[in-house]
Order: sequence, then structure tokens, then C-alpha cells
Amino acid sequence: MVKLFIPMKITKPTLLVNEEISRRNIAKMTQKAAASDVIFAPHFKTHQSQAIGQWFKDEGVKAITVSSIDMAMYFAKAGWHDITIAFPINLLEINLLRELAAKVNLSVLVTDPSTVGLLDAEVDVRTEIMIEIDCGYKRSGVWHEDHHVIQSIIDRFEHSHHAFRGFYCHSGHTYHERGKEAVQEIYHDAIHKLHDLQLRFADVKPKISVGDTPSCSLIEKFDGVYSIHPGNFVFYDLTQVQVGSCEERDIAVVLAVPIVSKNERRLQLVVHGGGVHLSKDMLETDEGRIYGRVVLFTANNCWGESLADCAVISISQEHGIVQVTKAVYYSLSIGYVIGILPVHSCMTADVMGEMYTTTGKSLDHLKKSL
Repeated sequence: MVKLFIPMKITKPTLLVNEEISRRNIAKMTQKAAASDVIFAPHFKTHQSQAIGQWFKDEGVKAITVSSIDMAMYFAKAGWHDITIAFPINLLEINLLRELAAKVNLSVLVTDPSTVGLLDAEVDVRTEIMIEIDCGYKRSGVWHEDHHVIQSIIDRFEHSHHAFRGFYCHSGHTYHERGKEAVQEIYHDAIHKLHDLQLRFADVKPKISVGDTPSCSLIEKFDGVYSIHPGNFVFYDLTQVQVGSCEERDIAVVLAVPIVSKNERRLQLVVHGGGVHLSKDMLETDEGRIYGRVVLFTANNCWGESLADCAVISISQEHGIVQVTKAVYYSLSIGYVIGILPVHSCMTADVMGEMYTTTGKSLDHLKKSL
């Protein structure tokens, strides 16, 4: 076992980013998009960092996706000019949307005909509008079989100064699957449904946009697709490992946490790292429910493979309970710092709101600017 060795002194829960791994993930997805000749507009809700956004620019990425107007404004300040807000328009923020549309090339999602009318009345600058389609996720979007609703939205564009681009679908139910075949089946089912809509509404020439990380990681060719919008792949996480989207070595973030207490009878460690640091996302595994897996830091400021039979099994607000083996228990002392691979890196990065590279460089985050 090795003690934590990094150029900064860890005294509290700290989110670390391995820049080399993250850049490798970015390059791989960028190249995949280029091979299929689709527009790559990665979702930035995972990292929410202008500095990490620059890593995408270094790979030639020119368009991005966000999940809020605040996030769009934040990245517009960093020089991003082609932005998609992949979230149903919040009508209460229409004034901010108008301000944003005047600054960038903006694309938005709608799920109701009245929203197109509101955009016509309140936003003078031409925007691109996509209809969000629900192909099975059952979160938001127009159900793919509700042709009358889709038609009524499309009809609103007859006299609109905004542009209808096509259909956007996020198949988030891929995150609940295990294995490449299951993810591919969901993807191809969604594409089949979207292509049916494309044919049904061929007179308006709709384009197809898709965006979940499992599909974009496991599908090799995006035939018939105009743009892809994955986000989680920049960091990946344990959920993606379980799905089969990546391997553990592709996870680019870890939460460094101090050991604050030990329980010999239960072979458990108590760490300063709870729900306000990891979030309370959990993973159902063959060995039970977990909230993260344990890694140890290496002398090159990175971390090794997760330790067998060692995981975060319970969390409260500040506490994390880590079940470990006897060998691990006796090799670690109170005051040591261990790493936790997150179940959901998007949520962990969001609740932390602060990140550092393994070389000690501070990375900006949207939450630090609000």
C-alpha cells in the first residue's frame, strides 16, 4: 500500500482530474464523430469548466451543448459561439434567452407548439429549434408516436422567423443497461423511430441529433445522424463501466478523501466524503449497493486499479462508510487519503464545484462563478 503523494496537501474532500485520461477520452470521441462525418457538439454539463472546454478546442471542437442558460452564458464568455441548450425552454428565463441569442448561434429544444410562438414574440434573433423526441426514456420530449403534436409544432414554423432543424433524442435509459448489445439495441430502436419521423415529415427535411454517452461510446457509425451530443465520456464513471461504455482505466476523476475513523470489528473506514461530495447516486452490483470504489494513489500523482472487495457502502451528508478487506484495513491509518471512483461523475463534479488536475492546477467551474 502507498500513501497519497501529490504536490498539494489534501486536507478535505478534493476532486482530482487526470488530464491525460480526459484528453484521451475527448480525442477518441472527436475522431469517432469525424469518421462518421457528423457534427460533434459535446455536452459540457459533466465538467462545467472553461479550462476543460479548452481541451476540446485543442481537438478542433467548435460546437457545444449545455443544460441551462447560465451554463450557456458561462461558456459564451470563454469564446464558444455555437451552443445548443439541451433542456426544454424555461419560459421564466425568456429575457435571458433573448440576451443569449443575440451573442451566439443558439439552438434550443421545444416540446410544445406554444413555445415556438413565445420564441417568435420574445426572441428577435433567429435561432435553430429542435423538437425533443422521447423514444423510450420517458423523461422529457414528445412521445415519438404523437404525430399530431409534432405536426402542430412544425406548423408553427410556417410563419416563424426561427429555423426548424429537426429532432433531438437523448436515450438516457441506456445508462440502466449492461453490455454492448443492450445499448446498441436501444440506439438502433431510437434511430429507427427517428428515421420514421424523418420520412413522415420529409417535406420539412428534419435532421436527427442524438446524445447519450453509452450509445456514442459503443456505436461505431452514426449513419443518418446529423449531430451527436454526449457528455459523460469526458470523465466516465463506474456506471459507464458497468454499462460497458468504457473500462475503469478510462475514468478520469477521483474524489480524494481523508480517513477520519476506523472500526476494526466491522472492517470499515469512515472517510470525510459523503453525499455533499459524491452525491447520493448509487450502483446496484453483484456484491450489493455501492456509492463508489476505492483506489490508492501512486507516486506519479495518479491512482491504481480499484481494490477488490472494497467499496463505499453507505453515505450521509459528510460521512462515507467504506467496507474493506482485512489486509486493506490494517494497511491504512487514520489521516491517510484514499481515492473514491464516483458512481456518477457528472453529479460528483457538480456537487463539488471545484476540481484540480493531478499536477495541482486548479480548474474553474461554473458554480465558482455564480
